[in-house]
Amino acid sequence: MVAPSDLLYEIWGVKVYSDGTVDRTEAEQLLPTVSANAELATAGSFSKDVVIDSSTGTWARIYVPESALSSAEARDTKLPILLYFHGGGFVLCSAASVLYHDCCCKIASRLQAILISVDYRLAPEHKLPAAFDDCFSALKWLQAQASKTHQDSWLSSHADFSKCILMGHSAGGTIAAEVALRAASEGVEPVQIQGLILVVPFFGGIERTNSELEHGYSVEDVPLSVTDACWAASLPEGADRSHRYCCFMGAETQAAMEIVRMPPSLVVTGSRDPLRDRQVQFADFVRKAGHRVTLLEFDRCVHDDLLYPEVTGEAGLDQAYLSMQHFLSQCF
Repeated sequence: MVAPSDLLYEIWGVKVYSDGTVDRTEAEQLLPTVSANAELATAGSFSKDVVIDSSTGTWARIYVPESALSSAEARDTKLPILLYFHGGGFVLCSAASVLYHDCCCKIASRLQAILISVDYRLAPEHKLPAAFDDCFSALKWLQAQASKTHQDSWLSSHADFSKCILMGHSAGGTIAAEVALRAASEGVEPVQIQGLILVVPFFGGIERTNSELEHGYSVEDVPLSVTDACWAASLPEGADRSHRYCCFMGAETQAAMEIVRMPPSLVVTGSRDPLRDRQVQFADFVRKAGHRVTLLEFDRCVHDDLLYPEVTGEAGLDQAYLSMQHFLSQCF
């Protein structure tokens, strides 16, 4: 048993000790998981798990709207694909977390899409770029599926590989941006990435922004002490928050974005999110690089509000879904 004095730091129940041991017991209790269910629909969607890469332990949970299986006519209709990356500051959560499972069930049903939620390796056990690599591997897996190599039955029956959207929440939004940049450079045909939906993407930097100074010491969901700890745990050894994985909008990324074709982006932010200014900076950065971007801001929302219907309210969620539906219609 490790002595309490050996505890180096703790992030939302993830305890890291001086000998390198990581104890996730408390975090797993705070953020419980749920199994997929291919027989009984939850919030309008069926779900099942698939292996992406057994060597890294990467897997994904696929969601199909219940309506897609309800009739012969619906079964013949091809649906767009949302390749989804969960949040958690690169340190917490999984594709099986109840929080994200429930959210993905609703997104797939409301947007009438096949949603594939990727479970990637977490820090501090696996520092960046592990999460980026795992999620790009998931996109390459999808490419193999589109090429009819060991194709999954749900995807072969219902997925339109020419209509793929990369979507992520918080750290997952950051992952979506990185994966999109890699895909634009390397190509993933016949999968066609038509857009990005970044919900409160998780960016950082050395100098504090106005929104961080205004809200980062008062909000309860993601104070600066937590965001700083997540970056310290997830960045490569010896790196600080000036690293491009954290401070995405730098010269290296700008040079890369100016020579590729990036799909249109929808960036969702909240007016009380400490990271709001960085999200706005990202939208400006993408626009200046010559790519189309739409910024959608929710008044009085903090970082994780859109995950909690009891906080945002059904009207707020309806607005979010309608905005996403409009964005998808523009992309397709």
